[in-house]
Amino acid sequence: MLQLEVVPLINSEKEVSLDILQKLDSLVPNGNVTISGNSVPTIDTKYIRTTVSAPNGSTIILGGLIQDQKSSQYQGIPYLSRIPLIGAAFRGTATSKSRQELIILMCPQVTLTKLDSYRLRQKWEDTTHFGPELDQGECQDCPKGQSGKQLDLPPPDIPAAKDIN
Repeated sequence: MLQLEVVPLINSEKEVSLDILQKLDSLVPNGNVTISGNSVPTIDTKYIRTTVSAPNGSTIILGGLIQDQKSSQYQGIPYLSRIPLIGAAFRGTATSKSRQELIILMCPQVTLTKLDSYRLRQKWEDTTHFGPELDQGECQDCPKGQSGKQLDLPPPDIPAAKDIN
């Protein structure tokens, strides 16, 4: 499970300072511990904490949570695989390696008015598939109603007239 905590601080020039904590929890394979007769999984937790300053609208790239896994699996015909010299013909070992790296892209945007917030929302709706005006009938991740058809997304919040001028 990934947990991301971000505390933003904005200065007078709209520069954003972010205090970022990345936390990645994963189960340890075969790491169960028995406590009072209950099997409890062992959880491996990795943390990264950093502070970043960036101008308004710039992109920040966070990386460093890397997970390497190596495994070997032994297979063989019982008894025959243990015979010296010819046993190798009756056994095999499969090894595998995997590497995962978590990279997070962040683009902090400072909005000072409701109109700025509205315009930013419109910009993101125009560039992602989550906007209400786009056809989402084929999206596997979007919620479906009882009839199996795509649910309509609510319209965006329109700012009050006093914020538009």
